Amino acid sequence: MRFLRVLIIPTANSGVSYYRLWAWAEAAHRNRAMHVECLWFKYAATETAAWEVDIIDPEFRPRIMGEINAKVRMADVVIMGMVHTPAALNLFLSIKEAYPNIPVVAEIDDNMLSTADYNPASNFYGPGSQFRDVAVQQFKAADAMIVSTAYLKEVYGDLNENVHVVENSLDFKIWDRLQVKHKPGQIRIGWAGGASHSEDLRIVEPVIKNILAKYRNVRFVFIHGAPSFLKGIPGVEIVHRFSRIDKYPGFLASRGFDIGIAPLVDNAFNRGKSNLRWLEYAGMRVPCVASNVGHFKETLRPGHDALLADGPEDFQLSLEVLIGNRDIRRRMGNNAYERAKNDFNTDKNVFAYRDILRTIVDGGQVNPIVQPEYAQKLPEQRISSPEVAS
Repeated sequence: MRFLRVLIIPTANSGVSYYRLWAWAEAAHRNRAMHVECLWFKYAATETAAWEVDIIDPEFRPRIMGEINAKVRMADVVIMGMVHTPAALNLFLSIKEAYPNIPVVAEIDDNMLSTADYNPASNFYGPGSQFRDVAVQQFKAADAMIVSTAYLKEVYGDLNENVHVVENSLDFKIWDRLQVKHKPGQIRIGWAGGASHSEDLRIVEPVIKNILAKYRNVRFVFIHGAPSFLKGIPGVEIVHRFSRIDKYPGFLASRGFDIGIAPLVDNAFNRGKSNLRWLEYAGMRVPCVASNVGHFKETLRPGHDALLADGPEDFQLSLEVLIGNRDIRRRMGNNAYERAKNDFNTDKNVFAYRDILRTIVDGGQVNPIVQPEYAQKLPEQRISSPEVAS
């Protein structure tokens, strides 16, 4: 059986694109699972892929369209992240139109249909917004969707009947090389993430103050997205800078976490979030206290590979258990590592991903092409099949 030929077109920031697309491409090549091309992926942090804007620029458009056209015609299936612009949607639709034998898949790992009010993205994806409309049109037209959790499969099932779950996984070729730099005499409780988690971190705000008042050897470390209410608290270290995604595991390990936290408010958006924060701690053999919400609740084994908390009081009790017993920290961290390596490992799970894509390819294109009015106004962004082009 010949290799499946997959073309990936990222649209999201480097962190999302890495975990959802690039890491799978690397695992596919390493394990000879399928032939994957990933266009224009950058390790450096950006909000969205530059091509979505550059495609309407006459200076860049011919090169972008030429590269995509050349790659699509060699593919069995095309995977594109959630689009953000009418021009990008137009490209997605025109690939389907120009290559009717190639299924085109949409990839997303968030519930953009229910973005929490405190999340900055809610300003862009509220009902009636063009961002939302563009994404919904893409999902409806896609021949399949790939999402990161069972909850997201349920959410997007109303828009697309062909939704598949591919859970986030770690590349242990990277994570197994790490050395966590613990700080002698300290117990460091850490969190790392973006700027959209202010209300999630409100859950642990009183816990932080209580723990610091009770334990002189404890420090809290927040990387990148720390909200203003955590600033200026003695014993709280805030690291504003972030890292390129390829350097991120080493950067995280350098902060010397002994315990990781993953608080989430229980709402529709967070129920769609994956267990990725736990996964990253597990990759470093660091035990985690996570909110009893969504994918954490569905996948973690309380008392074995994590502790789950229903609110601030549970977070404090769980953290005190881990602070007070090094053996429990070590055992739970090791259990989390073994669980992640067995169940959430790109080198193992890439074959299941391949099988999903084979099923999609065998099904062919299944959804009709419906051109939104604004897409019809952008004919210069449309690609043509080789026959049409000639």
